[in-house]
Amino acid sequence: MRLPAKILWLMLWSVCVAQDCQGPPPRKQTEILTGSWSEQGYSEGTKATYKCRPGYRTYGTITMECKRGEWVSLNPSKICQKKPCGHPGDTPFGSFELAEGNKFEYGARVVYTCNEGYKMIGDTDFRVCDADGWTNDIPLCDVVKCLPVEEPQNGKLISSAYELNQEYTYGQVVRFECKAGFKLDGPAEIHCSGSGLWSGDKPNCVGEVLLLLIFVFFS
Repeated sequence: MRLPAKILWLMLWSVCVAQDCQGPPPRKQTEILTGSWSEQGYSEGTKATYKCRPGYRTYGTITMECKRGEWVSLNPSKICQKKPCGHPGDTPFGSFELAEGNKFEYGARVVYTCNEGYKMIGDTDFRVCDADGWTNDIPLCDVVKCLPVEEPQNGKLISSAYELNQEYTYGQVVRFECKAGFKLDGPAEIHCSGSGLWSGDKPNCVGEVLLLLIFVFFS
């Protein structure tokens, strides 16, 4: 009995060409193999599909098929790529820079700094692009403040603040004047610096006679 040529060809093809794939299909570190796979042989034509790990995405389906004993990608251009997070957000009176990565995508880390005269509110000065977007809120910068300054004895204080005995903000200036018969011993003005300290000590108002005696004594 002679077999039809087509059946004979299929039998020869299955013997000479078709081969099982040994073991489950491979996967990249960014991929998750769907379904249940064990260490066994898989027949010609078996297909495997993948999804991306958290933080990664792909457009389309990643599929591999067993062909001639090897797992072959059916769409090599479909790969898992890092998910973008978009712009991390600017902060008033400050700026940020990329500390890790070169794009605003999964795994990137940005660190914020405050301008001169401002300080960070809280201890968290960074944001990380996570699988669900940017972590933490945008860090905020608050103006540096200096403690109130008292008037010198026998003198007065001229301030740019709205009220006396209140905290001063970065850059504000305090000027000093003495009453008649007294002269300043020290700076005529001081300003609130970026460190939160005054640029100098409060001066004293010294009687002119005393100043003359001091001058004579040390001359």
